Amino acid sequence: MMRAPGGIRLGRRGLDPWSAPHFMSMYVRSWKPFIPAVTNRSTSPQNPRKPRNTLKVARKAVRDIRREQLIEAAIRAISLHGIGETTIADVVKEAGMANGAVNQYFASKDMLLLEALRAVTGEFREIWHAAKAGAGEDPAAILEALALAQLHPKVCRRERISVWVAYWSEVRFRPKYMELCSDSDAEFAKALTDACQALIKAGKYRDVNPEKIGQFLSAASDGLWLNIMLGTLTRDQALELLSAHLQSVFPKHFPR
Repeated sequence: MMRAPGGIRLGRRGLDPWSAPHFMSMYVRSWKPFIPAVTNRSTSPQNPRKPRNTLKVARKAVRDIRREQLIEAAIRAISLHGIGETTIADVVKEAGMANGAVNQYFASKDMLLLEALRAVTGEFREIWHAAKAGAGEDPAAILEALALAQLHPKVCRRERISVWVAYWSEVRFRPKYMELCSDSDAEFAKALTDACQALIKAGKYRDVNPEKIGQFLSAASDGLWLNIMLGTLTRDQALELLSAHLQSVFPKHFPR
């Protein structure tokens, strides 16, 4: 009886060691000790398993960043061309993206423009909320902080003001623009009115209507912004006008 390498017995005529059954037997006997153990790749230190939602989170983060970039690009385009003349091509050029980028993140140009308006109203809201929070508990400090927040450098610049003016010119014809602008104005006017009410009570002022003062201060910013955009007023001059108005209405708390 002959033996082939690997311990396979050969008969008298000999068995072909490379025939299928004998080859497999030889392979297992000869090479099994050298087959490396299969490790769990998911738990191997070299291949730690990542959470299933990691990729989704990363993709969402990239998508959110792209959306914000397109919104900011739309705002810049509007400041240059106005609402009616701004095109998708203008937006992607400002964003430095491919022509089809807007369609990947917004259903239409109108949706992009609406989100741009939501962004500028949200920006102003964050500014005056922060100003109010930083003023403490003093009613005079709160009112002054709110009034001057309208002239914050981030919003009170000609490029940003031109965007507000562009949207204001469209609110009559676009109900969603009207809704966003009206809600923003109403919230800010109420904050001013509440601050006036508290100051009137603290200073025992008579014949001062908090609603009218609050509405006036809110509406005054529109005129001041327009004059700044046209170049007939500087931001510093506008600040002086607001301060003068506060002095005239609340002289105990805003002395000349």
